[in-house]
Amino acid sequence: MKSQAKALYGQQLGAEGEEYLDLLFDKISSAWDVWQKGITFGSLTAAGGGVGAWSGVGNGGVMTAQPFTLEPFSFKNNSAQQLKFTNSLASALKAKFAPFPPSFKFVGVSYMGTSGATPVNPGPVNAICAAVPLSAAGSGQAPSGIADAWQAALTPPEFQLSNPNAKSGDLIKAIASSIEQSFQTVWLITTMLSGNTLAAAGAPGGVVAGFPTGPDGKLV
Repeated sequence: MKSQAKALYGQQLGAEGEEYLDLLFDKISSAWDVWQKGITFGSLTAAGGGVGAWSGVGNGGVMTAQPFTLEPFSFKNNSAQQLKFTNSLASALKAKFAPFPPSFKFVGVSYMGTSGATPVNPGPVNAICAAVPLSAAGSGQAPSGIADAWQAALTPPEFQLSNPNAKSGDLIKAIASSIEQSFQTVWLITTMLSGNTLAAAGAPGGVVAGFPTGPDGKLV
């Protein structure tokens, strides 16, 4: 993300600016990792069938997460301006990442497992979701408008973002854009579904219709 932000900014940062961005993006990456590991999903409505082997699909579902939390950190002399700059980003990230989990709806997620049913007798069905990327599993409200939310908190006298000579506004837009683009073009594509299980009583033929999956799904 740092390289992308620097390319979008397109100006020299200086040694201190480079050091600050290194620290900032390290903290953002750590917060993102914690946020991802705290996400769970389940309650997809599953339907399918099979004798011996079972396969089906799940739709809908519920995804939950803890708030995205960029922890405070020290840099150089911890000036009031620097602290406000960082804390305002933390608030923006918390607000803009929050809608994604509850808005995400799964579509056509594959489940595979076993069926104890026969063609004429019911039996237990146990299955688990296929490991597919989030981008192929459904959709939700991705973070957007981070720069606007961030800048709204950076008011005078510490910040003069309306000044055409101010560079902070360009840097804010570059950092925010790199986060939003990474979410869309990297995170959604590389983050995989894992562990969501189905345990149902299958009808003859192992038929399951409209049964909810468990709450045990994770993102890896």
